[in-house]
Amino acid sequence: MSVQGFERGQVIVRAVVIFSVSIALVGLVAVVYVFNPEGHGFYPRCPLFVLTGWQCAGCGTLRAAHCLLHGDFARAFALNPMLVVFGPLALLLAVRPQGRVNRYVGWGIAVVLVAYSIWRNF
Repeated sequence: MSVQGFERGQVIVRAVVIFSVSIALVGLVAVVYVFNPEGHGFYPRCPLFVLTGWQCAGCGTLRAAHCLLHGDFARAFALNPMLVVFGPLALLLAVRPQGRVNRYVGWGIAVVLVAYSIWRNF
């Protein structure tokens, strides 16, 4: 017996994976909400920043996410504007039911991230 083209076993495995990933994400959000990245040393450091002193496109994302979760949008924007501006778009692309993202969208995102990484260091 199949459900929308999937066998029953596949449906169960898919549901377990979705449930597990959801629980993990809720746990990660809770950790970022409770423990401020500026005051706790267990968060990973950016390897690019440690080696070169340059900020990548992701530098400041944990601190910005902590600020967003606490409603401080101005500070979050100051820490990492890309997260505040493109975070909601990334969430929409991640949960869209149509499946894969057009390859031009992927390349466009890569170009924007590289350009932003260069811009924020000069």
